[in-house]
Amino acid sequence: MSDEILSPLIGSALRVENRSQLEEFLTRPDAAHVVRNASFEEVFFTIKHVGLADSLDLLPLVSGKHVRGFIDLDCWRKDTFIRKPFMEWIAAFIQSGPEETMKAISGVDDNVTALFLKDLIKVYEVERDDPPTGTQLIFTPDNRFAVEPIEEDDPTSVGMLILDALFKYNPSLGSQTLTKVRYTTRTELEEVAYENKTRRLEMHGFVDYYDALSIYATPAADQSPAVRDREPQTEEIPGEENPGNLPAIFADSLMGGSFLMKAFEQITDPIESDRFAQELTALGNRILSANLVNLGELENVRPALEEMRDFLTIGLERLSGGRAELAPGALRQTYIQTIFRMGFDQVARLREEANGLARIRGFQVSTLDEPDREFVEALRRFKPLLIEEGQYRNFQSLADVERARARLEELARMVEIFVGAFSVIRDSLRKTFNTATVQFAISGRFEPVPIKAAELESFLANGFKLPAVDVQEPLRPFAERWLKDLKDELKPLVGKPIDPRFVGSIHVQ
Repeated sequence: MSDEILSPLIGSALRVENRSQLEEFLTRPDAAHVVRNASFEEVFFTIKHVGLADSLDLLPLVSGKHVRGFIDLDCWRKDTFIRKPFMEWIAAFIQSGPEETMKAISGVDDNVTALFLKDLIKVYEVERDDPPTGTQLIFTPDNRFAVEPIEEDDPTSVGMLILDALFKYNPSLGSQTLTKVRYTTRTELEEVAYENKTRRLEMHGFVDYYDALSIYATPAADQSPAVRDREPQTEEIPGEENPGNLPAIFADSLMGGSFLMKAFEQITDPIESDRFAQELTALGNRILSANLVNLGELENVRPALEEMRDFLTIGLERLSGGRAELAPGALRQTYIQTIFRMGFDQVARLREEANGLARIRGFQVSTLDEPDREFVEALRRFKPLLIEEGQYRNFQSLADVERARARLEELARMVEIFVGAFSVIRDSLRKTFNTATVQFAISGRFEPVPIKAAELESFLANGFKLPAVDVQEPLRPFAERWLKDLKDELKPLVGKPIDPRFVGSIHVQ
């Protein structure tokens, strides 16, 4: 799928993934315009692709709002402020020059700046605190405050450069920040900064973890997903942008869904494209929140966005009956978040069906053959997965769901017949069935009673031959596989002494 097809959804020319692409981008006459009009998510992911150290030439083009968004996205782990990435961002702007440093600091929530400084400096209000003598103090230009560095290290050096920029270019903000450092506890600073960050990011879909998890909730029987998704809009914050253009990493992740792209390429109305871009960005951000993804680690961002692509594909196939020509109409009539929920609901139903299989009386999932056991256990996860050749993957289409359901139903029918035929299951279904088969050949009783080694030697003395066992149709393909395994193990033992320790396909005493 070409970028041209995706361009209505991307809405931005900021598609840069490495240093050479950045250098080429910066030579464009519209580079500054593109960056100014990009959302902070777009610029953030661009910088993360290229690397902060290699993005210094891009920083003069960003705005204070961008910087605030970078800090909001990268410097919190749940409700805890993380000092290291904050210091790295500010240090990068310091390298870009004093104007860029001041632009960055002015953009950051002053509660965050005060929180960063709180552990690095001690602030005295000169007229009230009587600062100690014989101590290296740094006085503000108006001599209202005196600052004492607590330690001599890299964070403190960055902190002092922040204060130098503040009192050189914005003394009012500097005094406001030091007042908070002096008179506000660290706990209160962190709580207020976190609340402010949360409100700002909620407008972009980055909601609280527990709220974000609701995207995976299945609808109540009497409630359609579309009704539930008509939630009140997040209250707008003056001066804050709404979710904007779809970041390039989001768009690239969507490209793997061919059915999805066939639908989107037919959306040519700019107004519709803008709506879808905003809804996709908000949904992607919500999914990243629900998966506790550290946005600075792109290798963890992509799998979450690919999950979004796959559930959207399944939901859209469900809505359109798998007909690509009907998919654009379904997109126009339905919230993107609703389509995602519908897709997840299709897969979540498999989880409930797998749990139903596990609840069959007299049966345990552990008694299945390894491939079937892994298949069922993968379905029983909170977010069900498929397993192929030992590798887990997402459900990527409605066909995947239907094939998994058919396999699950086949297993359920087999298990119900099996537990009806055998009151006791030892070790595994395979071993129980094969033991009963050999016991039937030896004694005429189709029971999984362990076989004595001498009986097995006698049975194999003159060759390997099993009597025909009539089994019901749902059990037949499994029985054929089990009996083949039995034959492969016992046939080489014909006419040889039997050591029970080395016989795995039946129970031997």
